[in-house]
Amino acid sequence: MKFNILLLTLSLVMFSFCKENSVESTPKGFSQKSFEPINGQKLFILGQSSEKHMEDYITSVKSDPIPAGFAFYTSLSGNNTVEDMVRYIIFLNKFPNTTLQLAIWTGHREFGDPGYYLDQVLNGDHDSSIMQLASAVKSIERPVYIRFGYEFDGFHNSYPPDKYIAAYKYFVDLMREQNVNNVAYVWHSWGVGAYYGSDDFPNHYPNLDRVANQELWYPGDDYVDWVALSIFGNGWGNLNTNSVVQYLIEFAESRGKPIMLAETAAIKTTNRSDPNWVIPNSQWFQNVFSLMENNESIKALTYINVDWEGDNPSSTWGDTRIQEATTDVRNYWVSKIQSFLHADEDLFNQLGY
Repeated sequence: MKFNILLLTLSLVMFSFCKENSVESTPKGFSQKSFEPINGQKLFILGQSSEKHMEDYITSVKSDPIPAGFAFYTSLSGNNTVEDMVRYIIFLNKFPNTTLQLAIWTGHREFGDPGYYLDQVLNGDHDSSIMQLASAVKSIERPVYIRFGYEFDGFHNSYPPDKYIAAYKYFVDLMREQNVNNVAYVWHSWGVGAYYGSDDFPNHYPNLDRVANQELWYPGDDYVDWVALSIFGNGWGNLNTNSVVQYLIEFAESRGKPIMLAETAAIKTTNRSDPNWVIPNSQWFQNVFSLMENNESIKALTYINVDWEGDNPSSTWGDTRIQEATTDVRNYWVSKIQSFLHADEDLFNQLGY
């Protein structure tokens, strides 16, 4: 195993040294694929980052069939891309016929001026990491859903729309130049009212003569394969009447794009720590599944199955692992999720891969 890890690491590192010779123009007739389920099916992806929590879910909740995909995170800084992809590929190799959902971190407002990391991308500072990512993604030979700059419209990120659009397109263009054809690109909203920081950062956000909405950050139909949003806890209220959720659904449908619930979890929303808290009832799940049942355009669900407070003592979000929830919650979850696409020999065919 250690030898295989070393070989994979070396191959990704060596790829970065071949950058100048490996860049090609986007192939003529390049065809982008969305890997969207067919025949009204919906895709189930399990997240995030903790392989142990995912494997415990498979062991304790539903082992046959296993989820159709797994969600992870990386950044383009330093050696993160190489180190993360080595780890993820080793994990994915345990589970054939599964997909990868990969989020690309592009900075938080607390670490610099708005869009500082997006500026770095546009300056070419992370080209080598993008090239390494392209090589790794091609090597796994399975559908990959990439969320570049996820939750682009959130206060916690504070991405100026012009910088976000430019960096998003730069990333996608560079991936396409490497002939990466097993990636669908996911445009992922925070799912609440868009943060437009003209009051906080007037030098970075031009004044608007209207209320900001997510369309300001849209890179264009040629660069977006899925429209996505987050849903955490009950703060979104009734999802079937939530104005932002419904706006994003209508926007995606008007563009002919499938919708992904890209980050979801039945978190505790009291803002008080309680290390013994587990999901007490199925209320949140009923809300989410109702939304999906009422909207055929929602074609993928990613559930974050982690112990937020156990993994991060500063969190107050509780333990959202299905395997630790009450029996009623587990039974309800299984009754709903069993109809979703899971991993089997026909999965890739149903995704057009």
